[in-house]
Amino acid sequence: MPVDYQIFDLAGPHYDLGLAQGARTERFSIPAWWPAPPPLDFAQDCAKQIAEIHAPLLDELRGYADAQGLSFDDVLRGVCRRSMRMRARAAPQLAVPQLAAPHLAPAPHLAPPTYPEGGCSSFALVGADGHVRAGRNYDFHPVQQVRQRLRLRPEQGHPSVGMRGSVPGGRYDGVNDAGLFICLHVALSDEPATPRPGVPFHLLPRLVLETCANTHQAVDLLTRVRHLHPFNYLIADASGELAVVEAHPEAVRVVQSGADFVAATNHYRHPDVARYQHGRRLTHSQGRLAALFAQAAELRQSGDITPALANHASGVCGHAGGHTTLWSLKTDLTARTISYARGAPCETMWEAVAWPN
Repeated sequence: MPVDYQIFDLAGPHYDLGLAQGARTERFSIPAWWPAPPPLDFAQDCAKQIAEIHAPLLDELRGYADAQGLSFDDVLRGVCRRSMRMRARAAPQLAVPQLAAPHLAPAPHLAPPTYPEGGCSSFALVGADGHVRAGRNYDFHPVQQVRQRLRLRPEQGHPSVGMRGSVPGGRYDGVNDAGLFICLHVALSDEPATPRPGVPFHLLPRLVLETCANTHQAVDLLTRVRHLHPFNYLIADASGELAVVEAHPEAVRVVQSGADFVAATNHYRHPDVARYQHGRRLTHSQGRLAALFAQAAELRQSGDITPALANHASGVCGHAGGHTTLWSLKTDLTARTISYARGAPCETMWEAVAWPN
């Protein structure tokens, strides 16, 4: 499958948004290196929690399923992945099982589960000129082929523009018409031995973008829902309110707010959630975070955040393994401008993107 950097510009009911995306995207299936999908009752419990926040999003998943000839229940099970653990990839001769296939359990020859290695980095600041800016590199293994940019104007909810990966309905980062920015980072953390149903990581930025107008509302949403996966979320709005929320299925904490510079990578800092990451290799993540904070004063003064996103010495701009920058984003929430780079920003041209309205 070739890399999918498609651009969508869609408006209408959520079902139609899903129908259009499903029709133009590779058929959704469970990658061989994911854990087996959860039982249907687990996924249905997750769906109830999603519906309490923004029920139309489930209509989009129904449209996506219909466009691809899949059952809604199978798509829902795939969306509500119980764990971020990864199995070793299947041998090349083995086909990736489709969602509807009866044999969804892990193959016996696969290696024990491991945790994903990702290198996402982000920051937001209030500049010396008063402008609120945010930058973000999404880093992961190049095996993630779906890297779509979506500009949506739903009948219910805020318009937004942002990026999604392989799983339907979600958003990995984005900005809405109110000037609210959010992005996510997988946290290198243990998970509960017995996961409880909750809201999947990739749906939370989407829910924030469509239902929230500012950072305060976004933080409220992220701190009251039940999280299915361990992730960090960086949030900023055009008023200059910045925050980082560290979320684990068993605890959620706000680690930065009321500051003029915030940053996030792939580890927890608050002691209530940091205790879940024992045994994890955090050196790369900690180094990137320290480098961003070391540049904070310069970034606030200069007004140009591009060099920080293209910085190889800090590891923010990556080119290998789980630290491969698949896309980059920079936005000035005050000037209402957004740009994306399809790949590492050190070698890819920036594309200006229309503000969502």
